[in-house]
Amino acid sequence: MMNEWFTKYVRANLAAQQPPPPPFSQPIPMAPQFRATVDDDPERAEFWLENIIRVFDELSCTPIGCVKCVVSLLRDLAYQWWNTLISVVPRDRKKYISHRFLDQKHKEFLKLKQGHMTVIKYEREFVRLSKYA
Repeated sequence: MMNEWFTKYVRANLAAQQPPPPPFSQPIPMAPQFRATVDDDPERAEFWLENIIRVFDELSCTPIGCVKCVVSLLRDLAYQWWNTLISVVPRDRKKYISHRFLDQKHKEFLKLKQGHMTVIKYEREFVRLSKYA
């Protein structure tokens, strides 16, 4: 009895609209992280940047959005370089960082000596503290 009713129902409602197929999901462009070393070839950085620009064109990013995304992809020495670069323009730094902390870091920079550190480690420490000089 139930089977007959179901068969009649299906035949009567064949013209009923079927649900739409699920939307085709496009792959999300992924941007690789950038880790730089002292020995890296500058062409490697240029190739990375060209790929990033292509991804941002696909995503239709604004210039400010592009900068934020690129900075989020920098790692290790590349990120340290960026922090040093933007610290050259110390806008509003005093609002958020105590004067005592800045003085302490400035003194650390002035007292920095290579001692037993390797040249690479000394250079990293120098770059890290140079924003407080």
